[in-house]
Amino acid sequence: MAQSRCSIQRLRKLPATNPARNTTGDLPTVRSDHHAAQHNDGPHRPLHTPVHPRLPSSNAPLVLIAPAMAIGSHFYKPLVAEFARHGWEAHTIRRRGFERSEPRASRRHDWSYQDEINDIDDAIACARRDHPEQPILLLGHSLGGQLAAGHQLNHTAVDAMVTVAAALPHHRAYRFCGLPVLLMSAVAVPLLTTLFGYLPAPAFGGPGARTLMRQWARMAITGNPPYRVNRPITTPALVVSFASDAMAPARSVNVFAEKLFDTRTVTRWQY
Repeated sequence: MAQSRCSIQRLRKLPATNPARNTTGDLPTVRSDHHAAQHNDGPHRPLHTPVHPRLPSSNAPLVLIAPAMAIGSHFYKPLVAEFARHGWEAHTIRRRGFERSEPRASRRHDWSYQDEINDIDDAIACARRDHPEQPILLLGHSLGGQLAAGHQLNHTAVDAMVTVAAALPHHRAYRFCGLPVLLMSAVAVPLLTTLFGYLPAPAFGGPGARTLMRQWARMAITGNPPYRVNRPITTPALVVSFASDAMAPARSVNVFAEKLFDTRTVTRWQY
């Protein structure tokens, strides 16, 4: 991929031998050969580190990875390399505030869900420009999955998408009515972002941007994502969760799948 503004680098390899089960048996399995993340108020430097042990397959999708909250693109290098090993080209979109040598969240350096979604749209535009014949698969991890869904709902959709450990973190979807999530959302986030102008570490998501973390907190309180949902996502999609994931339990991932996706085009897996 030519040097460009695409913010793209790499999620740990999913255990291929771990059998998955479909937690919503009434949802049809989607078969698609089309599987498919920037914008920055601060200094922007393209990140372009593809690995090509062999040439990509002519009909393979170009994979764009949207990272999780508080995780930089470097974390996904093993996944990018694994895709490359199978002949698929993959890139990771830069995560604002968590890339080396780029500004962290602060009182003066702030951004929102929409800014992150715009980052995804910029990366997709670069990919389409440089690979016009190649289908695009958008793979979102955790927060990246929420952002990917927001993109698909409000921008020109890619060919297919996968989300891993992405959820609507409504506190009622957690054990004990999600009291820790509710306290974090209703007390800690508003208080700390007011005091510091951003959410400092070691708070969850820290150092996190004030606006984005307040939007996340409102979502945890209300169950509504911080973007328009005027229709379900009809893109062929795979929504994956893990049984041992306390941050994205199956119930919260089910709500994410049921509220945002068309049941005719989404497949739901739990490992």
